[in-house]
Amino acid sequence: MRKIQEHEDKLKDKNRSQEEIGTSEDEMSKSQAEKTLIQNALKSDQFGALVHHLSLVRNKRCLMAYVYKRAEVIRSLGWMVDSVLPEEIQEKLSTSEKEYFKNHAATLQSYMAELDLHLTVDMIPPKDPYIKVRVLDDIGEIALSDQVANLARHAIMFLRRTDAEQYITQGQMEELTG
Repeated sequence: MRKIQEHEDKLKDKNRSQEEIGTSEDEMSKSQAEKTLIQNALKSDQFGALVHHLSLVRNKRCLMAYVYKRAEVIRSLGWMVDSVLPEEIQEKLSTSEKEYFKNHAATLQSYMAELDLHLTVDMIPPKDPYIKVRVLDDIGEIALSDQVANLARHAIMFLRRTDAEQYITQGQMEELTG
């Protein structure tokens, strides 16, 4: 931008000097050639600045698309896991992304509480309300909706799907099929 300003100043100075003093035809042709050179340099600097500006705009657009895609993935995680992210996913998020997930999950939870409806359960109703699960981590004794259970490591048991889903999404249990 400084170069463009310098070339414009030179062009103005040349025009002023020609107007102030009378110049011969030979000097006039030299001056005209210099003006043409300065104008060409000015145009090339302007095009360079334009290309630079357009590349900055493109890079900004690409970065905004990347950030939007990551936010979209974080929002979809809010529907898949309750409010606790698995450790391997949490390691890959920045602090602002973690904060975004926390705020999104809290908003989703408050909305579901307001409706008194749990929206993150399966969209297709299960055939059986009980599922067979294996406990992967020692969770301890917890109160479930219909019983009190000791969820020790490697224990295999039948639990209500709604009780087990929270622990399955956190990676503390796995559903056994077959």
